[in-house]
Amino acid sequence: MTPVGAEQNAMQALSSGERRQVLALLSRLTAGLKSILRDQLVGIYLYGSLVTGDFDFDISDIDLVVVLENPLDGRLFTALQQFHAQLLREFPAWDDRLELAYISAGALRSFRTRTSTIGIMSPGEPFHLVQASDDWLISWYALREKGIALQGPPIEALIDPLPLEAWLKAVREHICAYRESVKTALDKPFLSYIVLTVARGLFTLAHRRDASKIQAANWLASACPHWADLIERALQYRHNPAADTLSAGQLRPEVESFLADVLEQEICDEAKSTV
Repeated sequence: MTPVGAEQNAMQALSSGERRQVLALLSRLTAGLKSILRDQLVGIYLYGSLVTGDFDFDISDIDLVVVLENPLDGRLFTALQQFHAQLLREFPAWDDRLELAYISAGALRSFRTRTSTIGIMSPGEPFHLVQASDDWLISWYALREKGIALQGPPIEALIDPLPLEAWLKAVREHICAYRESVKTALDKPFLSYIVLTVARGLFTLAHRRDASKIQAANWLASACPHWADLIERALQYRHNPAADTLSAGQLRPEVESFLADVLEQEICDEAKSTV
């Protein structure tokens, strides 16, 4: 698929001006990566909310995966680091809102059985290397199911089919882990992220398919009307953490109670079992 075409269809909810800005960024990013990586580039893939329909032009990140012939070496890492800085000087509105993963084709093919080094550019963090393996299953499942090729072959050619049950188990583990991480959440945006991510995970477990955060939030608010107010406020906090006078410290106990209620014990017990 070409950089202009497939992702156009994935951005129908955006205004024409917003769509032009996103396409300009993707075009510049694709051209820059092709120039730097040359024969090391296997493909560039767009996934996440921009593809699934949950994208909010004002606050959402753009998620991409760049597949390489070989793992990043020091020379390419430095060149990419410099390119990222230049790209964000040209598109400052996207500073801290780009999420890129650089992974070799071999690592992507074998991630369930071995650990590999991948490069990550993530909001709130500098470009860095991490060790990744089966803990990335949720991301690679979403990539294989709905990823769009901006450059290279279809993503299905690079990732083997992933078992549905393995994905569901990973989702269970992910949302159950928030029972601990909520205790150290420092701000309202992250607390709202926890509420909406757990809603999305519960939708996935109930329906055995993914949904946008907004779709899942509406579903959970209907299924659990006693939490509808918190869920609605979590949606508001995404745009405006100052939508009310509550501090993060005041909000946290409410989110902890929400997690204790909606993450029924059997859900988190099942997450500990093997597939």
